[in-house]
Order: sequence, then structure tokens, then C-alpha cells
Amino acid sequence: MASPFTPAPSRQQRSPDEVEDIILRKILLITLTPPSSPNPAVAYLELTAAELLSESRPLLVLRDNAERILISRLSIPDPPANSPPPFAFLAAAFRRAADEACKITTIRDSGLQARLKASIAHTRGLILSYARIVAGNPTIFPSPHNAPHPAVELLIFLLAEATDSLDPTPAPGAPPPPGFLDELLGNEAIEPVMGELYERLRQRVDKVSALGDFQRPLRVLRRLVGFPNCAKALVQHPKWIPKNQTIFIGEGRAMELSSLLGAFFHVSAIPDREFFASQPDVGQHCFSEASSCRPADLLSSFATIKSVMNCLQDGLRDVLLVLLKNLDTRDRVLEYLAEVINKNVGRSGMQVDPLKCASSGMFVNLSAVMLRLCEPFLDQMESKKDKIDVKYLFCNHRINFKDLTAINASSEQVTAWIESWSHAHAQYDTSGGTARSLESLQEATISGKIGSSARGSKKENSFSFICECFFMTARILNMGLMKALADFKHLSQDLAGYEDDLESNIALREQSSESSPQLEQDIGRLENMVATLSQEKYCYEAQILTDGAFLQRALSFYRLMVLWSVDLVGGFRMPLPSQCPKEFCCIPEHFLDDAMDLLALTSGVDKALEGFPLDDFLNFNIMFMASSSYIKNPYLKAKMVEVLNCWMPQRSGLAATASLFEGHQLCLDHLVPNLLKLYVEIEFTGSHTQFFDKFNIRHNIAELLEYLWDVPSHRNAWKQIAKQEEKGVYLNFLNFLINDSIYLLDESLNKIHELKEIEAEMANTVEWNSRPAKEREERLRVFHQSEDVVCFDMKLANEDVGMLAFTSEQIPAPLLLPEMVERVASMLNYFLSQLAGPQRKSLTVKDPEKYEFKPKQLLTQIVTIYVHIARDDKEAIFPAAISKDGRSYNEQLFASVGNILWKIGVDPQIIQEFTQLAGKAKAAASEAMDVEAILGDIPDEFLDPIQYTLMEDPVVLPSSRVTIDRSVIVRHLLSDSTDPFNRSHLTQDMLLPDMDLKLRIQEFVRSQQSKQQTAAESEMGEPDCAADMVE
Repeated sequence: MASPFTPAPSRQQRSPDEVEDIILRKILLITLTPPSSPNPAVAYLELTAAELLSESRPLLVLRDNAERILISRLSIPDPPANSPPPFAFLAAAFRRAADEACKITTIRDSGLQARLKASIAHTRGLILSYARIVAGNPTIFPSPHNAPHPAVELLIFLLAEATDSLDPTPAPGAPPPPGFLDELLGNEAIEPVMGELYERLRQRVDKVSALGDFQRPLRVLRRLVGFPNCAKALVQHPKWIPKNQTIFIGEGRAMELSSLLGAFFHVSAIPDREFFASQPDVGQHCFSEASSCRPADLLSSFATIKSVMNCLQDGLRDVLLVLLKNLDTRDRVLEYLAEVINKNVGRSGMQVDPLKCASSGMFVNLSAVMLRLCEPFLDQMESKKDKIDVKYLFCNHRINFKDLTAINASSEQVTAWIESWSHAHAQYDTSGGTARSLESLQEATISGKIGSSARGSKKENSFSFICECFFMTARILNMGLMKALADFKHLSQDLAGYEDDLESNIALREQSSESSPQLEQDIGRLENMVATLSQEKYCYEAQILTDGAFLQRALSFYRLMVLWSVDLVGGFRMPLPSQCPKEFCCIPEHFLDDAMDLLALTSGVDKALEGFPLDDFLNFNIMFMASSSYIKNPYLKAKMVEVLNCWMPQRSGLAATASLFEGHQLCLDHLVPNLLKLYVEIEFTGSHTQFFDKFNIRHNIAELLEYLWDVPSHRNAWKQIAKQEEKGVYLNFLNFLINDSIYLLDESLNKIHELKEIEAEMANTVEWNSRPAKEREERLRVFHQSEDVVCFDMKLANEDVGMLAFTSEQIPAPLLLPEMVERVASMLNYFLSQLAGPQRKSLTVKDPEKYEFKPKQLLTQIVTIYVHIARDDKEAIFPAAISKDGRSYNEQLFASVGNILWKIGVDPQIIQEFTQLAGKAKAAASEAMDVEAILGDIPDEFLDPIQYTLMEDPVVLPSSRVTIDRSVIVRHLLSDSTDPFNRSHLTQDMLLPDMDLKLRIQEFVRSQQSKQQTAAESEMGEPDCAADMVE
């Protein structure tokens, strides 16, 4: 019997092999001996144990047989349904290995600790290797029935790891073991599973809107491309640039639906067509009650959408940036962008086929991402713009620019220029000295994909990333941001039209004693349309117009575009070179057109231009707005004026814009002259709508000129060009100003008569209500259309007459020229008869201010113009011109106008001078009658063939050989540079003076005057004779 004081036997010490065996069995969840109590999680590898015994090896799991044991564990046949699939098992084993690695740090025996550490590391490496094998080949080991694909399990790990507390939905599963994904994905052996993984990741964001769960998949994508091998697998995926295999879907839409990045770019607040619509519906969720919600709630929705879209665009920028920095993936990224552009060229058209082209949402996102990629060189544009090579437009192999409309060149001219450039820059290879063709030049790009014929090419024939990024961004903005803004503009116009129709129908219902079913149906339909379009409009505003940073990045890009374009013509200087450089002529027109559209739109967006430098845009517009040899499209030049019009201080609300117009020498010297030239040029735009288009364009010019007149330096420039071009462009300007004034005021007054007629019909309520509803509706529609016409035309007429009023005070001389004075007098007489004659009472309408109809102001301005011209008339030709007007001149009218002027409070000095002018006109009329009596019957050859008045300076038209009075033909040529008798081209310098006929006319006049004088003298002598006879 042992003594109680005898120490207890010590615990049996395990050997290092036994300790290693215990740890590895825990990691791999296996046993090599029959378990005493069954554990479903632990597998008994009976066959493996038998093999070890047959080999006289101990039943221990050690480092040297760990792989064999792991394979046996994964190869268990017919695993039960509740057992983990191989990939899940391996991921759990990795976690257990990490746990065991932590536990052994407490072992004091350093040698044993080192052995165990190495064994666990080896086993962990095996786990990772087989995890990659299983992921790439899911059927290599038995799996439970209905086990998920390893790519699904891997994606769940990635999504769980990427979960953020602000995500709209919880994580789809448990996070992976720490370090598992980094070690798993960092090895090239994982690439076989990446194809399936990327496709399932794409499906996660397919048809997800801005309010959906896209941020978590986006974080996963950002994480994956951080591994070079995963990035390479992404761009080598068959769906990186998919081949369209759908009959009814075009290649452009297929790029969005099927490409790996397309689903991410499709995430948007901008609505897509119903078949392609994303969920949740942003319009329904955020703006269904927008008409009645508080402004703060609306702003909150805008802020939310702006925030999530910026997250998306920042994330996609990061993805592309990583891929672009990797030389193994850069070229595939550029190929993808080029394919998106090339397959969506239809988005540049007026009408976009939604089945063939990608959505606006995708292209707006792509625009935002490309602008982010441009930011580094936009911040240093002065030093980086030299890297933008114009030859890229014609010699790159990615994007076709040659089919785009050029600024000032036909497609044939562009092709000819490319061929001449190719010939001039032909290169010779080092071996044979043969000239390189244009095709080989096109292969030499940043990608390094240079064919054998292009090898050894000089650096000047390759294009930098800045160059490629710049031109790709220009195309994407045209099809993306700018197209979306155009759609937004049309959407807003449609919405306004439906709102007007709804208002008219509601008014019609209120005026009717009973409402027709058709009217109620129309009102319901219009209410639905207004609600739907309002939601769409708010979605556009939320994603684009409320994002000031987005708009300013776009403005910065187009500022670089302007600086680069100006460099092609030698920089900011006037006058421009007489010959437009071919490089500038061949630039795609939309490059500059888009810049103007964006400037015009952002000028109306609150705070969009705050702090942004506009000087370069101002100088650019001034340089090119009146230069047809550089800018062929008159509507593009008109947009330049529209932009400047938006920047007038009273309209922009920005104090900084005043300094734009008053502090730049280029502006002070050339703005007014170029505006006047454009006013003349815009008469003929070449469009079938040119007659009406010119009024819109001249409206912007007139407003800008009126503002500039009040700036002394610009007024001086105006006076100077009026003096220098008195018989040139300034005379043409005055002619068109008068033409427009006559047409607009005449049209407005006629429409006022129509308004009065319909107002009278509606005032008779009994008769009005007895009419059929459709007839009343049609009359109301005519009434509103006439209202719109009157408002627009009268506003323009006020501007034109106002301009004549303030310019005639200081620049009256051109109005007294022979070719102009009768035209001016006739216009003024006509206006006077309309505003002060007997028919003036027929122009009274309800609320005339609503129609911009200000008869008192107009009459005052008309009388003021009379007086201003008369003050400078030293030769009394103006009263004669007034009285010569047989259509509108009326002696009694002129006499009675003074009383009207007193009643409306016109300046007494003006009234007095006008009265004096009326007296002179009366005297001139009497004198003209005397002259007509003196001349008697005038021979036909002395009469002007158009006016049938005695010619004073006859000239022969070179083509038709017709003789006509110079003042008459010059007046015609001011509006139309053709021979009025055969429409051949004609200019003033082509007129041939007929001196012989002029002398004969002068002789005829002298002869008639002499006869009259002789007769008068004879009559004066007869009374004396009679007296003598009486005496």
C-alpha cells in the first residue's frame, strides 16, 4: 500500500508526433481509429487507416501524409445532405487551422512549437490549394445533393466581407475566415473559377436601380480587381466584350445587358424602357407625391440619389483605374470603352432605338466615370493639352471619327486631307525602307499592339493615354451626358405642353354647364401623363442637375476642349488666319456643339457656374461666332450667342459675369462687330425652318446688344463699326432689323385681332356653352396658340423697335442713306398708322401686358425715332421720304398724333420736334406734287421697273441686263444677293452705271423744269397786258 505521502504518478508525456496528430485531426475533422462515440462532423477514414497499417506506418496524421489524408477526407463517397460541400469544408478547415496556430503559441518548448507551426502552415497551404482546385472544378470531389457551386460560396464570402452597416439588406451569409480570401485569390490557380464568379456577381446587380443593393457587389468588384490575376481574369472573360447572340437586341443594348461591367453601369435613377427597367422604381419611391410634398423632402430625395450615384461612379472609376494602371489589362479596358462607343453610335441621333442602344442611365454613369479618369490632366490642362494629338481622330484603330460631321469640311474633304497627311508623314521601316501605309499607322497606339509592318515606328505615331482618354470621353459625353440633357429638355417641353393642355381642359370643364365623358377621359389621361413625366423629370434632375461636381467636371473637360481647339488656329487672337487650318476644319462638330449646349444649360442651374473660370469660353465664342470660314453651322454660332446671352449680369445673377464683358480686350474690340455680322448672316441658315429660326437667334443677339449699348466701351465700338461699315455690314444689319420689326409687329397685331374675336365669343356665355365641347376645345387651343405667337412676336418687336430708338439717337446717319431713308420712313409711317390711327381702338385686349403689348411705349419709341433721324437731317430728305410713302402717310394723322402724345405723357420737346417734322412732311408732300406736275408724262425708259418712279442713278444688272435705279436695287440686295429678274448671284460691286441714260434723265428733268418756268413767266406777264388793254 502506498504511503499517503508518496507523490502521484505524473501524467504521461505525449510525443511530438502525437501532438501534431491531435492538431491536424482537429483541423481536418477526421479519425483513423474507430470512434468510441459517433460524431457526424468527424469522418472515420477506415480505408486510409488500413493502407497506413499495410505500409507499417502509425495511425497518425502527420505533415508528410497530410495531403493524402485531406484527399481521403474530401473523397468520401455519397456525403450526407447535411454535410458541408468540399469548398465550405475547406474554408472551415482554414479557420480551424488559424485557431490551432493561435493555440500553439502558448507551448513553451520552442522546438515543438516550431514543428507544429510548420505543420499547420503546410496543412493550411494544402487547404488553400485544394480550395482553388475545388472552386475551379466543382465535380472533382463528391458533394451533397443540391450543393451550391463553389463560386456561389466564394461570392457569399466576398459579399459578407464587403457588408457595411448602411447597406439596405443584411449580409447573405457568414464572413470568411480571416485571411482566407487574400490567400485564396492571390494565386493564379484561382483563375478557373473567376469566370463563374464574375458572372454571378454581374447577376447580383442585374436590373438593380439606384435604390437597390448594388454597393456591396461593387465593393466586391473593387476588391477582386486589386488582385492582378483576378483583374486579368476579368478582362479575359468572354463577357468582358460579349458577342450579341440575340436577334431582337442590338449590339449596343447587348453590351449593357451582357457585359460584366454593363450591369454596374446600368444602375441609375434615370428611367429605362419598361422591358429593361430596374427595381426599385426610383420615380415611384421618391417622387410619386412630388407635387404635394414639402421642398425639404424633395431636396432630401435629391441628396440621397446624388450620394448613391456618386458612390457607384467613384467605385467604377476605381475599378477602371486599377485596370488601366496594369499593363496586362489596360488595352482590354480601352477596347471595352471603344466597343461601347462603336456599338452605340445610334445614341448620337435624334431618335434612339432602345432595343439597339444602351440606356441613358448607363451612358450618364459612363460619362461621370470618364470625367473622373480625366481629372488628373484636367487639373493641369495647360501643360497636358499638348499630349492631345489631332491625328488620333483619323489614325487610331479603335474609334471611327471620320463619319462624324466636321466643323467646316465635307466627308470627301476629310478623306482627302487624311490621305494627304498620310502621304506627307509616310515612315520607312529600318529593313526595307518601304513606306508605311495609313493602316499600319492606325495600329501604332498606346496598347502596344503593333503589327509587324508598324514595328519600329516613331513615337509620334503612338498615342498617349491622355490622348485616348480625351477623345473617348468626348464621344461618351456626346452619347451620354449631353444626350441625356437633350432628352431632359424635350421631356420638360413635353411636360409643359401636357400641363397647358390639362389646364385648358380643366378651364373648359369649369366653363361648361355639363362635362362630356370624353372631356373627363382626356383630363384623366393628361393627369396621368403629367404625373409620369414629372417623376421622370425629377429623376433626371436628381442624378444630373443637382450634382454640381459632375457638371463642373464636364465644364472643365470642355474648357480643355476649347483651349485645345484654339491652339489649332494659333491661340486666342483676332483676326483669325484667313485660311482655316485643316486640322481645325476636320474636328467633329459635336465637340464644340456639346460645349455650347452644356454652357447654356449650366447657366440656368443654380450655382453651377459659381467660381468656374469662363474667360476662355468667352474669348472662344467671340472669335468664332461670326466666322463662317471656320464654323460652318449657323446654329452652332447661334448657340455661342445664346451662351453669352445667359451670362449677362441681369440674367446670370453672378456679379463676376459683368467683368467678363467689360474687362477683356478681345471682348471690347470684337464682340459688338461680330454680333452685328452674325445678325446679318443668320438670315439664311440653309434650314427649311430658317425664316422662323432667325427670330429666335436674333432675339438673343438683340438682348445682348441692348445690354452692351449701356457699356460705354462697347457703345464706342458700335459707333465705330457703324462708321466704318456704313454701307457694308451695318447697313445690312439695319435693313434686317427693319424687316423683322415690320413682320413681327404686323403679325402680332393681326393675332391680337384673332384673340379679340375669340374673347368676344367666350364672353357670350349662352352662345358659347351651346357649342359642342370639341368645338369649344378647338377654339381654346387656337386661342392659346395665338397667345403664344403674340407674346413671342411682340416681345421681339419691342426689342427691335427699342434698338432702333436708342441707336438712332447717336447713330442716325445710316438711316438717312438713299437706299435706307424711304424704307425707314415707310416702316415708321406704318407703325404710326397702326398705333395712332382710327383702327387703334380695335387693338384693345384684356390684360395687354400678358402679351407684351405696350402700345404707349411703342408709340413713344416710334415718335422718338422720327425725331432722332430728323435732328441729323441737314438736307431735308427725311420729310420728303415720309411724304413719299403712298401706303401709310396721312397728313391728318400726323397732325392728330400730337394730342395723343400729350395724353400719354411724352416729353414735350419730343412732341414739339415731331410736330415740326409733320409740318415739313406736309410741305414736302406739296412740293412733290408740284414736281410731279412739272415732269408730266415721264418716258417709260426713265422709270424704275420695280417702283415706277423716275430713276436718279440708273445701273444695268449684268446678268438680266435690266436697267434699274441704284437705290432700289441696293435696297433689294441688302436682303437678297440675287438679281430680282432671274435670281442669278448679284452684289453691289457688279452693278454697271448707265451714264448715258443718267444724262438723258437729267436733261429731261431740266427740259421739263425749263418749260414750266417759261410757262410760269408767261402767265405772270398776262395780267399786265390786260391792264393795259383796260386802260
